[in-house]
Amino acid sequence: MISTKQKICFIGEGGVGKTSLLSLLQGRDVPYERIPTVGLEVEDSSLNGKNCSIWDLGGQKRFKFMWQDFLRGAGLAVIVCDSTEKNVEKTKEIYDRFERSLGTKIIAIANKQDLPGAMSAQEIQKKLGGLKTYGMSAIKPELQQRMKEILEYEVATF
Repeated sequence: MISTKQKICFIGEGGVGKTSLLSLLQGRDVPYERIPTVGLEVEDSSLNGKNCSIWDLGGQKRFKFMWQDFLRGAGLAVIVCDSTEKNVEKTKEIYDRFERSLGTKIIAIANKQDLPGAMSAQEIQKKLGGLKTYGMSAIKPELQQRMKEILEYEVATF
């Protein structure tokens, strides 16, 4: 029997913590020095016993033209924001750009909830027009299980 991988894409502006969330999920230490993703990083992970391929899309402007192609075939798109007002506005633009064309399930992760002045996940969900939003802090290793549970729940429903 051939096993097919479920494709999950992490998308968002540069510096919001997509790679850090992937590191948290995989049980790796999150580096304090920010190292931008160049283009795309792909890692495998097991969620609910399903073999998943997680695509971490580079958020810098020079890579955004590739997002549409990278998102093709994804079962789940995870839009990541850094929980600041300015970034949530940009995240809403990303969501508006892809929601109709993707044909895939989309959720949001409000990362950096540990920072002073961070908007709550509920506030962000309202600003994103009701898009299901989970709060997270990628630098907190104790949240690894929570991150895994979020993705397992969402994978189980696509």
